Amino acid sequence: MSLNSKIATLALALGMVSSASAADGFDPSKPVMKELKDGIYQYSQFFYNSLVVITDEGVIVTDPSGDVRSAQMMKEIRKVTEKPVKKVIYSHDHFDHSRGGKIFKEQGAEFIAQEYCTDLLSRDLEDKVAYPTTTYKDQMTVSLGGKNVDLHYYGKNDGNCMSIVHMPEDKVLVAVDWHLPQYLVSGGRLIEQDYVATLNTIKRVRKELEFDTIINGHTPVDSPELLKESEEFVQALFDAVWKGLQEGKSVDELKESIKLPKFSHWKDYKEHFPAHVERMAYSIWHGN
Repeated sequence: MSLNSKIATLALALGMVSSASAADGFDPSKPVMKELKDGIYQYSQFFYNSLVVITDEGVIVTDPSGDVRSAQMMKEIRKVTEKPVKKVIYSHDHFDHSRGGKIFKEQGAEFIAQEYCTDLLSRDLEDKVAYPTTTYKDQMTVSLGGKNVDLHYYGKNDGNCMSIVHMPEDKVLVAVDWHLPQYLVSGGRLIEQDYVATLNTIKRVRKELEFDTIINGHTPVDSPELLKESEEFVQALFDAVWKGLQEGKSVDELKESIKLPKFSHWKDYKEHFPAHVERMAYSIWHGN
């Protein structure tokens, strides 16, 4: 499969490209390095976003997301600084985010992940993951050149080892896969989502961390207001499913009866909302 075909397949899977975007000539393969604050960038390509922090002592990045993308990211970083990438932070263990880091390993970068990530990352049969050299349990601060990036582990959400990435002084939050603004993924992409835990993660983030800027995993624009809307959606979904389960309704009945019209403008609501009802029901029943 060609690179363009892979991009098209990913775009279809994520539902990120509208007909209007195509008409406007949107090219998801084009790298975009956007400065959000002094020395802090959002790198976007192939429908994936990374945090890039450039300091006088070197560079911090998150989520390489593939060999092609990380190589292009390195080229874009070189347009801003000649300093090496010294720290690579994995938001979580899923291979679509964690593969591609070997270009940074060649520069001697430290690879950092929450400790539960090491299991899956050690099982990459294609050997495209640079294995973590540093792990943490509950909290860690990554410091370089006067910039601090805090990593928090709030438990399960989209998988079992998600790092909540936060820059406290700069008020920047990186929210990967546990928050995707105004968009409902397909049921197949919910397979590891513990929806009750996701709600708890969003609540903790909004209560405990201070931020005015958000980078999410896949869409180009985000904000604290959109994160608040995500919490409202997941809370409303939980309330509706919980009520239905207490009334003795089956999952199939819940998928037919529950509607959240307030969020019907979200991308792929009509197609994928029933799968989110089902996932919430299983999360309540089984804790995953």
